[in-house]
Amino acid sequence: MVESNFKRYIYVSTENRPIIEDVCKEKGIILTTRFLNEYDLSKFMQTELRNLNFVDYLMLDLKSFIKMTKEDEIIRKLTLIRKMYNSRVIIIAEGYKQGNILLGKIFNLGIYNIITATDDVKFKEEFEKTLTEDGMTFGNSIKYKIDTQLLAVNQTTKLVKENYIRVKQSVNIGIAGVEKHIGATTVAINLAKYLSELPNIRACYIENNNNDSLMSIIEDEESVYSKDIRKITYQGIEMFLKPKTMSDILACDYNFYIYDYGALTEMSEEEKNSFMTRDLKILVAGNKIWEIPSLIDAFQVIGEDPTTYLLFNFVSNEEKEGFRKSLGDYWSNRCVYSELVFNPFLQIKNRDFFAKVLKPYLLENEIVEKKNKFGLWRKLKHEKKK
Repeated sequence: MVESNFKRYIYVSTENRPIIEDVCKEKGIILTTRFLNEYDLSKFMQTELRNLNFVDYLMLDLKSFIKMTKEDEIIRKLTLIRKMYNSRVIIIAEGYKQGNILLGKIFNLGIYNIITATDDVKFKEEFEKTLTEDGMTFGNSIKYKIDTQLLAVNQTTKLVKENYIRVKQSVNIGIAGVEKHIGATTVAINLAKYLSELPNIRACYIENNNNDSLMSIIEDEESVYSKDIRKITYQGIEMFLKPKTMSDILACDYNFYIYDYGALTEMSEEEKNSFMTRDLKILVAGNKIWEIPSLIDAFQVIGEDPTTYLLFNFVSNEEKEGFRKSLGDYWSNRCVYSELVFNPFLQIKNRDFFAKVLKPYLLENEIVEKKNKFGLWRKLKHEKKK
């Protein structure tokens, strides 16, 4: 086996961790560097963690940062690491309990590899789980999830001024179909079209699959193709062919990144885990008898994830109510039946659905301003009749 086939790790802690090094040695995972001290995470990333491209596991002990870095800054830097690198982030939070705000925020980033055990036996058990092929899953770490209402309250119990998350923090949206040719790409492009027409919002579509669906658009005389960053601008939408690295796209500082994952049935476990880390997820499905097994398989992947919604294509009006009830209490309230979309670049369908699922990530005026072009006219007309 050549050295390039070995996996590598970095760990940061306040003390030497024999359990970490012993377990990794047993599994043939090579130590790149250990950092044993307390650090300001922002400065630490600028000096010591400038390039993680060749690191498979990044193990961070919160004790190394919690005294010198504010919790919000820890979250911002973890978000940046997740965007820029494919390293699996493992958080060591010995002694932290369920209900901890910082762990809740880390969980909401899609980081599920969280170790809280204090005794050596349990610590080793949890650590070994993080190194398995799938690592800790959403289900393993759901206990750390914090209600969004609680996350809106800081440690001094003062409410955050806005009710909505500012989009400048950037929002990652994953779109996937339960199987091929179910309409995931159409929904993803249409969502990008919807966002591109909101004021002061920048969004992009990212081809995060192997279908090469966008190649034909390059030949269209109305499209503009930037070969160096593999970007296509077409009908007011900025789209990227499957990127080799995200750095060029992230440098554009979009507010919304829409990832088209293609079919869930064709995704690797790593890709499924990546899909589950997105801030918002839309799963496109059908209700034909041959499509139901794929939908059931999809439920095994997503569980009852509070950031996932179902969008059903091609369901007849006669079937809608009965099929909704068959989904059960949880998913029946998180599904919608799609309108027919003949041209996702020109028509914006499912506006009400898009507005609903995006509401937590947009300031109110960013939605209302577009509606006022028509809504205000209707309101004035109605008042005139009075």
